Amino acid sequence: MEAQQFSLLIEQSGSSDLPVGLTPEQFGALVQHPDGLLEVLPWLCRQAIRSLPAAHGAGVIVQFRGGPMPLAWTAPWVRMLDDQQCQDRDGPGVRALHMEQVVTCGRADLRARWPTLAETATNARVRAVHAEPLQVNNQPVGVLTLYSTNHTLIDPLPERLTAVKDLLIAALTGYCAAHPHEDHTIRLHRALHNRQLLERAIGILMTRHQVSEDLARQLLTQHSADEHVRPSTAARAVIRQHLSAGDAAP
Repeated sequence: MEAQQFSLLIEQSGSSDLPVGLTPEQFGALVQHPDGLLEVLPWLCRQAIRSLPAAHGAGVIVQFRGGPMPLAWTAPWVRMLDDQQCQDRDGPGVRALHMEQVVTCGRADLRARWPTLAETATNARVRAVHAEPLQVNNQPVGVLTLYSTNHTLIDPLPERLTAVKDLLIAALTGYCAAHPHEDHTIRLHRALHNRQLLERAIGILMTRHQVSEDLARQLLTQHSADEHVRPSTAARAVIRQHLSAGDAAP
């Protein structure tokens, strides 16, 4: 990944998700940790759909030991579609991952090859799917799957996705290199679960105190510091208190 290409993608984001001016070195350090990787991948999914007007949702599925698992998504309906592919161990994204080939299909192809997934896709108003495999050290490790809700075909020019794919591969490569002897599936699944706990707790605090997401996040961080516990432990306490009070789920 050239520094100029990297900097251009970061600067063009127009997003506060990652800091403008982030260097390749800082990026490399960030993705070595599970939480950093889980911050970077959704951002890159958003970059992918900004690069392609025909795409309205994107997700990343990875596979290390065991079966495939969704690791990043731009919307809940994207996660639902990626989840179903992982549970079925088949679908355009999983097929691209296993065959190490680009897979592109519309509604007719989905119905013919994956009828159950096609029904879910129809309910989500998805009309086309495009999946690009991601290799780490010449091994199939992940796939970027793009979904369109108003185009019948996603057929991007290769250069439209080159920068995003290179960054995705760099992120996954950096993470794997930093943890060569660990079970990536277990560690990332745990980190993803903790991240979802934090999001749920933040939602509870937003509703309870009628505050913004940023302020609710600060409240949770402060609670974690005051109690000398991890943020995930503080989040569990907030959720447990919310459920014991008999409140509706946020």
